[in-house]
Formats: sequence, structure tokens, C-alpha cells
Amino acid sequence: MSRYGLSADDDRFLAEMDQSEDVGADAAPEEGEDNQPDDSDGEEIQMTSKQVLDALQRAWMNEKFAVQILPYEEPIVDMVLSQLVYMEENLASTNKNEMLYIAHRMEVERIRYLLASYHRCRLQKIEEYTFHILDEESKRAAGEKRLSAGELQFATDFYKSVESHFHQVAVRHMPRSCQDDENIRKVVPNLDSHVFVRAKENVAEFSISADHETINVAAGSVHMFKYRDVEPLVLEGIVELI
Repeated sequence: MSRYGLSADDDRFLAEMDQSEDVGADAAPEEGEDNQPDDSDGEEIQMTSKQVLDALQRAWMNEKFAVQILPYEEPIVDMVLSQLVYMEENLASTNKNEMLYIAHRMEVERIRYLLASYHRCRLQKIEEYTFHILDEESKRAAGEKRLSAGELQFATDFYKSVESHFHQVAVRHMPRSCQDDENIRKVVPNLDSHVFVRAKENVAEFSISADHETINVAAGSVHMFKYRDVEPLVLEGIVELI
């Protein structure tokens, strides 16, 4: 019996839409261009459609449960957007009354939800910890930035708007000695709050306290750690937040 109770023809078409074709960060070369890999432009990311969606879901879960804002997954987001365009083009030629269309429309909406929720989580952190995030971002090297260009612009504009409003309604009425002390109004995330993590690989002698107490973390095991201790492993992709 075919998937979703579809006919054999519908099932073949569904398989075509689910093909595990490589999804790259760069467009395919035009006809007549050299197809040999060019190492001078850096390493190109090649992933299947399933790998791209799995990566988006991991990025969303990590961002949702991380105390601090994490590096923006721009390559993953770009590839997901490309996949959505491809899926919409296939759906445009499908009968809207068929089960095939309904199943894939639900999948498209699910992917759109993940993408929107991922960005919504990041914007909520930017709005809550604006000054802290901008301050930390200014200290990072060019290759270690965590905000996209759009997020950086939003954070800067949001911070200026809040400071302007706060000055008009409160700061100008305060003693002069307190008016310029931004640290009083600075909100920072609690890095000592606890999070649940699942190990993706073995970690030997992982330090879990200021006293250098260590444990061995087995792949697939679930633990609760202070976010401050586990953030390096999250950034390296060794563990994932759950």
C-alpha cells in the first residue's frame, strides 16, 4: 500500500518531491562552466533535504532553550528558504483536492513555523537583553559574531528607541549623577540557570563546577548542567539542548 493511502502515481510524485538531492549554499553552475570544485571560494555546504530540516530543528531547539543568543545559522536558513521555494513550485502543479497536496501543504506550514519560531526566539532575546547583546557583540572578532546584519540593525534601532523613550519619561527627572549610568539599566541573562542537554558524542572528563569536578558524558545520555558550563559544548555541536 502506498504512503498516505495515495495511488501509485501520486506516491511516485511524492517520492520525487522527497528526493534526497544535495542542497548547496551556492547555486548550480551554468551550462558550459567548469564543474570541478573550486577550493578558492571556501568549502561549500552540501546537505540533503532531510539533513537541512534536521539542522533547522536542532538550531531551533538550541536557540529556544539557550540562555544567551547563539550564532545565527545563516547557511541553514538560506537552504531552508530555497527548499520552501522548490516545494511551493511543486505544489502549484498539484490538484488542491488531492491528499498529496494536503500532506505536503502541512509539511510546508510545519517548516515555515520552525523558521518563524527560530527567528522569534532570537528577537525575544534581543529585545530583553539589548544592551548586553550589543555590548558583547562589539567585543567579538569578525568571525565570531552571533547576530545577522538584519538583527544587528534591529538591535541598534531598538536600543536607541528604548533609551530615547526612557530618557523622556524618567532619566531626565533623575539626579544628574544617575542619568548616564547605563549599567544600572542593563539586563543580563542568568548564565547559572540550569538546562537539559543530550550528548551527541562522548565527552571525557567534562568539568561541571568551579572546583573542577569532572564527569564522563556518554553519547545519547541526558544531563542537567548550568548553562555557563555547557555553552562551549553547545557551540561546538557536541551536545544539544532539549
